[in-house]
Amino acid sequence: MKKVATAFLAISLLATTPVFAAEQESDPIQQEEGMIEQGENQELTVDEIMAQKGMKSALESFYDKFPQAKTYEISGTIIKNEGTSRLKLFIISETESFILDFDQERITNYTQINRIPDVELEGPMIQGILNKIYSLLPEAKDLKRDSSFTQIDNGGKKIYILSFSEDKGLEQSEISSKGLMIHFDETGKIITFDFDSMPLINLKGETKEEKAYELLKQFYGDEAKEYKIKRVNEISENDPNYKDHKDFMRGTIVFTHTSSKEKPILVGFNSEDELTMLQVTTQDFLKE
Repeated sequence: MKKVATAFLAISLLATTPVFAAEQESDPIQQEEGMIEQGENQELTVDEIMAQKGMKSALESFYDKFPQAKTYEISGTIIKNEGTSRLKLFIISETESFILDFDQERITNYTQINRIPDVELEGPMIQGILNKIYSLLPEAKDLKRDSSFTQIDNGGKKIYILSFSEDKGLEQSEISSKGLMIHFDETGKIITFDFDSMPLINLKGETKEEKAYELLKQFYGDEAKEYKIKRVNEISENDPNYKDHKDFMRGTIVFTHTSSKEKPILVGFNSEDELTMLQVTTQDFLKE
């Protein structure tokens, strides 16, 4: 299953985004009556959720801040990660949802998700971004919008997420081979541009590196001059992962900014040296 299609499926299931803050390490979650058995990710009933030590008081504090969420549907999943486990809560309505991490009797992180109103979708910022996308990916004009929402973390950072895919009709179960996902902030700066099976056009340059820099210029304008190529990562044909990644992500071109405060940018490419995605990453990536 291709990367973008998988992300679309995740969005349709949870009305949320696959991109969230990095997972934090934590101790195993305890219930009032003992430890939850270690195993695969485990769905909990509402009663099991409320039985978690400290859950009631944690939710009361959360509802004080978001009283409307008291009427929303609640569910939860135990998430395993490298020997530790944590409870992730989903508090969901048709127009607004929350994703909460519960750890050691408190809510350590939450993400608020809201559908974008039609009037904002048709506004100048979003339409301006889409026009840039369509100039590079004319085929994207024929895609159907799957979802459109904002994500706000508990630090107050607001991100817009739009996703599109082919409309294959209700009778076709095949997952779309063409898809597009865009993440951008309140200023319109693109954070993620992730697409599948659609070639970019109107990019100057002969090499993938030159085209990658041109892509930055298309999105960031004069600010692109502040970015330089740090390195190019490529999966060797001898690598056992080459076959699985060559069609979409055979490697990445890493751009760094002249200011250490700005995050690096990755531009992905496939075995044909076609660009396949752009993503702002973290400084930690450079240490890998």
